[in-house]
Amino acid sequence: MKRGDPEGRRIAQRRAGALHEAERVARALEVLLDRADYPKHVVSDLIKDLARQQQEQLQKANGHIEARTRFKSRGGQPLLSGLPVADLYMDESGSSTIPNSGKAEFFALGAISMERDEAEIYKRKSDEIKNDFFRTIDFQFHDPYMRNRVQSKTADYSFGRDESKQIQFDNAIGDLISGTHFTTFGVGIRKNAFQKEFVDKGIDPYLPFDVYCVAITFLLERYVDALAHANSQHLGQVRAESQGPREDAYHQMEYARLLLDGSQWVSASSFRSHLHAGMQFSPKSGSDPSELADMFARDLFEWTRSDCAIEPKWWRLFSSKVYARGDGEMGKFGIKIFPDTDIRGLIETHRKTYGATVEGRIKSAPAP
Repeated sequence: MKRGDPEGRRIAQRRAGALHEAERVARALEVLLDRADYPKHVVSDLIKDLARQQQEQLQKANGHIEARTRFKSRGGQPLLSGLPVADLYMDESGSSTIPNSGKAEFFALGAISMERDEAEIYKRKSDEIKNDFFRTIDFQFHDPYMRNRVQSKTADYSFGRDESKQIQFDNAIGDLISGTHFTTFGVGIRKNAFQKEFVDKGIDPYLPFDVYCVAITFLLERYVDALAHANSQHLGQVRAESQGPREDAYHQMEYARLLLDGSQWVSASSFRSHLHAGMQFSPKSGSDPSELADMFARDLFEWTRSDCAIEPKWWRLFSSKVYARGDGEMGKFGIKIFPDTDIRGLIETHRKTYGATVEGRIKSAPAP
């Protein structure tokens, strides 16, 4: 295949997808044969050959591809390792439901990773701002009320339309973001393009057809990449707002699927080696790092909605803390927009601008 041959790359990608689906079926057959105590060496050899051919096609489609098992497993029981915990606080912006109206719609899953000693520092700083501006700490900061400077159920961010007070508050929030140590991760889904290009055509057997499942897969691939390549080792704990028993169970199920089956780019053993076995859910209550995830999720939603053409309110501050490793390609950059074929130039500009800031550290430095 010639360099710069887009049609050849598309053909190679489709063949890689078919090979991956065949490999999954073969692995299922291998399990059934093992349960039946039937010789499975023929199927095992087939799986190895399918995996080899799949890698060849992926290299033709995308250039050099790191192995799915590229992250060294720590072995044993992760909870007995004694590693410090890096919490990943997740929040959503927009609905994950596929639209029926044809109206352009978007979904964003934003997250920040933070060590627990830094979380305590953040809580104190957040309480101080709330005391200074609202004389109470018994609520959580919440977008988009904050950026729109309007009253929510818990706080009046308009400050009685006092513009001077609004600016002071914005400056305090900006200092809170820039002065806190964390690492940024996020996934923006362009739902109409996803429906048209992947769900309706069914051309990619790697991807689930559910928007939230796609988002959490991309997000956790990048988080595990960060955990595996950080300067100091951590065990990841994923945290999210509780949205109700059924919704929490659904999100927990998708999380568990990744730990059991893995994804196209990251093996199940890599997920299990670097993450706690389950997500933790809690209601929003009081100062908590999830406030930062909420702010970033809204920024990411607006950036995705603009086709990555604008800079939302806190975009530069959050982008200065984005996870990055190497060239930032193939899961080595903390922010993913999907699908991105028609806006890749803008996304690559953003990656090149901020990609050298963190260099694989889970605990990032404050923005300059």
